[in-house]
Amino acid sequence: MAVCTTVLPVVKADLCDQDIHFGEISMLLFTRLGDGLTLWTDDAEWATRMSNTTTGVTALPTPPALASIRQLFGLGSIAAPERTEIRLPRRTKAFTTPKYTWTFNVTDTGDENMAFARTLPVGGQTYSGWFGTEERLFGGNDGVQITITADPTIPENIDEIMVLTVTVAFEGTFPEVIDNPLV
Repeated sequence: MAVCTTVLPVVKADLCDQDIHFGEISMLLFTRLGDGLTLWTDDAEWATRMSNTTTGVTALPTPPALASIRQLFGLGSIAAPERTEIRLPRRTKAFTTPKYTWTFNVTDTGDENMAFARTLPVGGQTYSGWFGTEERLFGGNDGVQITITADPTIPENIDEIMVLTVTVAFEGTFPEVIDNPLV
């Protein structure tokens, strides 16, 4: 008979001291795939890398120099990932790698962000990325390998604003999380 390994991670269940955090993803950060951070908890390192205006070799220098990190503000949320259940012998089952896909609505639809949407390849662009709420930041030192597409959404109602609907996709376990050093 096979012996399976059990994982039993530490959890917390304290009704008198709950550690709660509010939702709404409000920021999306991305850079060239592989150009992560040395210490993602260090706001000074973020400050040296973040730039939405650098261009050419300043923004994308020849490796091993690190690319700029771009930042977008918007509104988003993440739901449970897609996981396909696979039936196995002896009434056991396995699951495929979790696949997360979520939308991030950028309300700043000015020239720069519309040019960003037009510049992305039709099938999306793969980056190292991070995302955050006003309290928490997700991604770890290396970020998450994300694929981004972006499409303008123009409502027919004159009382609604246009948004740039950025679709973010990644696979694997949910990324590391820390208190957000960027707010």
